Amino acid sequence: MLTVDEHGLTVSAPWRSSERRIVGVIREAEEWVLKKLDVWSAFPARSQSWVQGDKIRYLGRDLSLDLTADSIATLATLQDEDRLRISLADPGHQDSVKAAVVKWYRRHAQSNFTACIGEFAPRLDVPLPRLFLSSARTRWGSCNAKREVRLNWRLIQAAQPTIDYVVIHELAHLIEMNHSRRFWKLVASVCPHYREACAELNRMGLYYMDI
Repeated sequence: MLTVDEHGLTVSAPWRSSERRIVGVIREAEEWVLKKLDVWSAFPARSQSWVQGDKIRYLGRDLSLDLTADSIATLATLQDEDRLRISLADPGHQDSVKAAVVKWYRRHAQSNFTACIGEFAPRLDVPLPRLFLSSARTRWGSCNAKREVRLNWRLIQAAQPTIDYVVIHELAHLIEMNHSRRFWKLVASVCPHYREACAELNRMGLYYMDI
């Protein structure tokens, strides 16, 4: 099995597979591998220091980190349209700041995705599925025959129309478990901007995933 992500090419094979066989598989998929590597290399990389004034992404816009000391509890609150205040015991500890941001992201992702499912499931005429937050490194969403939808919490960094698209994409899979023309027609009926959303994920995917 070949996987290409931000870390490059990963090859998974049964332990009995010969080196010759593995090399053959890679050569057969050479064009696909190179294309995927080109796509990933085009993504902007993340440069995050987790210090006062550092920028993070939320719903498609930049927020500045406003760090304050508080010995009682860790708290993250959105102060205005462009500032996230984080109060914690040691605001100079980068791992603690990152953990607080991730916790805040996950909380808002849960409420945002739940609202999106509540809006779009009726429009696609599907029962409300169970929602789970995912921490996958290469997928934005997935669903299964148990009518469970998993959405990557990192998606909360993207613009709302892009989030809507991913939600609609997974809900549409509850009707069409494929990527046929009927599937894309179903997606487009509720999300006519899906191509623009795909473009944002292609452009910003590595940045969003690298947290």
